[in-house]
Amino acid sequence: MYKKAIFLGECMIELNGDISSLENNSSNIKINFGGDTYNSAVYFSRLTNNKTNTFYSTALGKDNFSKKMISRFKNENIKCDYIRTDGENPPGLYSIEINKKGERSFSYWRDQSPSKYIFLGSKGKKLVKDINNADVFYYTGISAGILDEKQRKDLIKIGSTATICGFDFNYRSQLHYNKKVSQLLFNEINNRVDIHFVSFDDARELFKIKNPLEIFEIINEKKNLILIRYKNSIIFKNKQQEIKTVTVPHGEVVDTTAAGDAFNGSFLAIMNNNKNVPVEENILISHSVTREVIKHRGAIISKNKMPKIKT
Repeated sequence: MYKKAIFLGECMIELNGDISSLENNSSNIKINFGGDTYNSAVYFSRLTNNKTNTFYSTALGKDNFSKKMISRFKNENIKCDYIRTDGENPPGLYSIEINKKGERSFSYWRDQSPSKYIFLGSKGKKLVKDINNADVFYYTGISAGILDEKQRKDLIKIGSTATICGFDFNYRSQLHYNKKVSQLLFNEINNRVDIHFVSFDDARELFKIKNPLEIFEIINEKKNLILIRYKNSIIFKNKQQEIKTVTVPHGEVVDTTAAGDAFNGSFLAIMNNNKNVPVEENILISHSVTREVIKHRGAIISKNKMPKIKT
């Protein structure tokens, strides 16, 4: 019997290009798909063993962008059984704008995205039942942040039914605008997951901390594995409550988009393949994927650029 790994969230239409002269002329813009949980699902699917099926769960519409998005998922060997396609609107959209200095900024149009209503109605209730008890379940603070309170509770409960539940808050000030609410949500979810991936930069902004070790005091949960991305290292506390640090130099950096997403998906895949792999070894293997990803532009590197690793 195949294992079931489910990644839940919002995949969006991405507009990417140089608009510095748009006030005078048309601009060449590239259209792609992107989203934190989708990115992680791709790297998980590429690395997981053939005894596990990778699923992506979201809500889309009947438009051509939604249909193309599903085709993209399938091209990455990601199954789409848990995707709703009855939304009245197309997926959300975001743009990456590049100024004359090469600096990037983001704009989002997601207020009417079908993914905001994923658990509503009779089909939503059925989906809640269908995605319970996965072998691996992964979501983020963005997955939770776009939902109303009732659906957010459904999501957290679903995650707690999985054999292994991974979570990354992925704090975004545009989405998590109420810091007090976000802090409470961060802690509530931490108590219901098995692996908590934490970016120090996100935690610093959310909790106004100065030292990564303060994170262990904020989320003092003894049942899960906490991994903190901090500069050129991963700091983690295992279930024996020992704090350890693994150095992970980055090397050449072209684009850090999806660096954390790639690491998270890879780490979960390797753990899923062999639960006996030591955490330190898993970190180094997963980081080898991240090191390759950040050498290239975009969130998803081509399959032939994936590092040759034994999983």
